[in-house]
Amino acid sequence: MERVVVFGCGGGLGSAICHAFSLAGKFVIGVDVDLEAARHAVRDQGDLATALQCDVSDQKAVQTIAQRIWQDDPVKAVVYAPGIVFTEDVCRIDWDNYRRLMSVNLDGAFYCASAFSGLMRSHQQSGNFVFFSSAAGKRGEPGASAYCASKFGLIGMVQSLAAEIAKDGIRVNAICPGNVDTPMLNQVVRQISERENKTFKAVKQELVEESFSGRLVTSEEVANACVWLCSDAASGVTGISLSVDGGMLLG
Repeated sequence: MERVVVFGCGGGLGSAICHAFSLAGKFVIGVDVDLEAARHAVRDQGDLATALQCDVSDQKAVQTIAQRIWQDDPVKAVVYAPGIVFTEDVCRIDWDNYRRLMSVNLDGAFYCASAFSGLMRSHQQSGNFVFFSSAAGKRGEPGASAYCASKFGLIGMVQSLAAEIAKDGIRVNAICPGNVDTPMLNQVVRQISERENKTFKAVKQELVEESFSGRLVTSEEVANACVWLCSDAASGVTGISLSVDGGMLLG
């Protein structure tokens, strides 16, 4: 049975990804900084999944867990879905928040890419990577400079890594979700409502109306795209940034 590692599995999107891979017949290794959240994400998979703890902002911890996972058996796919977001104008930015966001959104992605691509290449093992960027990785947004910068940067890393390891039979892609109906989105809505002195309901409706489909994207829709990118059906696809946004970026 092919094995898939999902970093950031404890979030709303991460848990949906674990479930989608399980339905596709994969053994899921869910990894999160919160071990209980990781266990909760894979609880329905029984013996066909396991949960591990790792702080992706710690390079040595990522390297150690990659080695630990690989010792059991090679992995076919690695999904990177951790993410932090905050809203703040550049002129008022809290640099502790900035550093923490970058350490998770971008540094951790580099650590995982380096550790697992190195293992795949040294063992001559083909595989797949999917990194979660965002619609905010393709378009700047007021108050979201740090988040946008991290997601723009992630797309650049994906394109570079894809070019480096394509001949090794390893594919690397990004997914750029739009406004996905998750607890993280509600957190963003609260921050925007406070920043712009608007009601939670008004801000949420604005995000709904950003999409030409007139609705939020579901976690399941994003997770299904992730499974597809890691499947043989997408064998000719590498280095792309796939928008799953309900038409948000059409305008």
